[in-house]
Amino acid sequence: MKKFIIIFLLLLPALSWGDSADNAYRVQASVVREGDTFLISASYHAPLTLCQAYQYLTDYEAAVKIPGVIESKAVRQPSGKVLVERSAEEQILFVKIKLHTLIEYTEYPLLGTEFTQIKGDSKRFSGKWSVSPDSDVGNGAIGTTIKYQGVLEPDSHVPMFILQYFIQNSLEDRFKLMARLAAERKNQVVVACK
Repeated sequence: MKKFIIIFLLLLPALSWGDSADNAYRVQASVVREGDTFLISASYHAPLTLCQAYQYLTDYEAAVKIPGVIESKAVRQPSGKVLVERSAEEQILFVKIKLHTLIEYTEYPLLGTEFTQIKGDSKRFSGKWSVSPDSDVGNGAIGTTIKYQGVLEPDSHVPMFILQYFIQNSLEDRFKLMARLAAERKNQVVVACK
């Protein structure tokens, strides 16, 4: 389970630890288990323009803000894809665990990304992120809805019910933290979007 927890943290972009007492970002998150696979979905509101939200999603190297992430390198390919290589080191109790993963992202400017794990510590990990204008924003305010859908098949000897318990009991809080980090970029100047 230790290995699975760190893998899950590595694969979520721009995540940081902190507290979020309320659901000001309208976070919704769910996980459904189908055999040895987890279907994960989530969404949240960010007070960002579409351009800002898209640039937030594609800031792969910001993962170094995650406690335990040592390195996160993004290499753009001529094919328009992005390879993201991440290394992490985490200490759980008295055990130090080192992990490495490689994920391929396909970017769709101002719409989102699709990703798949090329190599790493899960049997399968793939999904997509999308951004869209938030229809609930009014009074001249800006806002974007960021959605996530992923499929995770862990490579672990830990019983699936334990993995499911961990995911279900931490998923919403993790997305609240991501929403908070996105909101912190509200006043950040962005380069022009395509």
